[in-house]
Amino acid sequence: MLRLLVRNVLNRSSQLRRQVSTASYTLTERQPSNSPIWIRAQSESSLLKGVSPTDFQLYTNVFSKEEQTELLKCALKRLDEIRGVSRTIKKRRKEAVGVANAIGASEPPADVQSQFLPDTCYEFDEGHYDGVIHQYRESHVSAWPESARGLLSKAGLLMPGSPSLSSVQTHALHLASDGEILSHVDNIEASGKTILGISLGAARVLRLQPKEPGGSDECVDILLESGSVYVQTGFIRYGFVHSVPLEWQFRERSLKPGQRMSIMLRDLYASSSSS
Repeated sequence: MLRLLVRNVLNRSSQLRRQVSTASYTLTERQPSNSPIWIRAQSESSLLKGVSPTDFQLYTNVFSKEEQTELLKCALKRLDEIRGVSRTIKKRRKEAVGVANAIGASEPPADVQSQFLPDTCYEFDEGHYDGVIHQYRESHVSAWPESARGLLSKAGLLMPGSPSLSSVQTHALHLASDGEILSHVDNIEASGKTILGISLGAARVLRLQPKEPGGSDECVDILLESGSVYVQTGFIRYGFVHSVPLEWQFRERSLKPGQRMSIMLRDLYASSSSS
């Protein structure tokens, strides 16, 4: 069954690349006014000095609404299984479902965001051990249902070298409606050179700023909408800090507050001693 799944993914790979290439963006290309990449700087060339076209790539509409829903369901379930669910939270969830049914909300959810229960039905951690993430749930996820494996493999085709799912780390990060990620640089020993992020749920802004800003507040804001995928590698990972601020505005557009699930694929770190 797994061989058939992989074969189907590979057979669709060329078609997938054609689809996403029509909705792909890099930091170094000229951005139209409606682009999901907003370079907020007086001089783009100065802000992005040293950045290559392949350092950051954004792909929009990679997953259909049905695929997003399936991935989100799997991620929420795996976080519950790995972290556990307290008796109090189980009771709150039962009450929330009962209220929804009582007001006639028994129809299938109309959008991906509707897959989330109210924030009070999850046990969010207030702060990460390093103080970077607030109001979140997260875990490394080594085992996924077959339906999710196929979709994650589909996303993995966008990584350099198109690595197999067994050769990458997968991580699920669930942000509450008031969750945020402060500016930081990834620990290179925690993963390899490349990180791929799948966005599900509420649209949020990913902000990139030079690690050595020199007193400037210039930055790049990237709109991560549900179903989009970004690939970050090279200089942009370690020469820039990145964050997901608690802001609900992108250009002139107001963003609807809500929960967000990010599924990240990272290639494995190769230490110098193993080379």
